[in-house]
Amino acid sequence: MKKSFLIGLLVFSLVALLVVGGTMAWFTDTKEASNKFTAGTVKIQILENGQTNPVVKENVNPGDIYDKEVKVESLGSKRTYVRVSINPVWEGNLPINNVNLIFADGELGTHWVDGGDGWYYYKHILAAGAVTVPLLSKVEIIGSLTGDDYQGKKLTVNVKAEAVQASHEAYKDAWGLSNMPTGIEPWTE
Repeated sequence: MKKSFLIGLLVFSLVALLVVGGTMAWFTDTKEASNKFTAGTVKIQILENGQTNPVVKENVNPGDIYDKEVKVESLGSKRTYVRVSINPVWEGNLPINNVNLIFADGELGTHWVDGGDGWYYYKHILAAGAVTVPLLSKVEIIGSLTGDDYQGKKLTVNVKAEAVQASHEAYKDAWGLSNMPTGIEPWTE
């Protein structure tokens, strides 16, 4: 009799647990959320005379002036600060005092600033997909300063452009500046 009482008690306890456990399962809930963040991009290209390929001139003459319009195009998604360096170099380390860089229609003061550090800074924050106004428009080889030493030598005008996101004063780390040159558009959010 004790044995059947214990078995009955055990069966009753199991049934009670199943009833309570089944009831508890009805009052549950689960939710999930995935937040995705995509980093912006900073990407630029140099446009020379409207093309991405550098200008190549053969058989140049002292006294001639050649078109070399230099712009920078933003291909990234971020708004950026842009700077450009332009360095003429004659083959054989000949002096470059006979090379005159002609800036675009006096735009150096209007849209570009000479940073005094070998870089020209675009005064405006460049938006995604935008193109700067030209920095350089022409290169002149001054005839009176170009003697026989220059015959057969190549002049290379190196153009280098850099961009950095305009936000969070990124120029400080990326370019090692404590402040942007005077006249540059300040970042506002």
